[in-house]
Amino acid sequence: MKTRLIVPLLALALVAACGGAGPTTKPGGTGGSAATAKPGAKVDCAAIKTAAVQLLAVQFLAQLKTPDTVASIKAKTIGNLDLDAFLAGMQTLHAIDASPTVLGDPKAAIDFYVKAAKAAQVLFATDPMTQAAIDTYNQNVGTVADFLGHQAAISAAMGEAGC
Repeated sequence: MKTRLIVPLLALALVAACGGAGPTTKPGGTGGSAATAKPGAKVDCAAIKTAAVQLLAVQFLAQLKTPDTVASIKAKTIGNLDLDAFLAGMQTLHAIDASPTVLGDPKAAIDFYVKAAKAAQVLFATDPMTQAAIDTYNQNVGTVADFLGHQAAISAAMGEAGC
């Protein structure tokens, strides 16, 4: 049941995050950037949209379930997870922190993904890789559906910010 719910939410998040060439700010905006969006404040939507591409990496962070999978993702034989780029993207996304929506608090969602990425850095540095270390990581990030569900708050906040 949760899987059926997360697929549409994920699709919504990806469409919003990688959306078309719409306006870069709310109508009447100047396109300037702000450190943190406040209701009515303008954010750099181009930077937000570029950073939102990093949300695709949460797919990899959610799949760290076995030593083989961790090794494949770390070695980039599956995808191209760059945790430094992901963390930089999340830092940029904090510009929409003050745009909470009915789908959740974007600041909390971004902070959750930052925590997961930092835990993944520790996991990648673990040698030898153990299932116990992977299990600890997964206890902290929760189920795949819950993990991916945080994207909805970020996507909705991007919409609220006019991005």
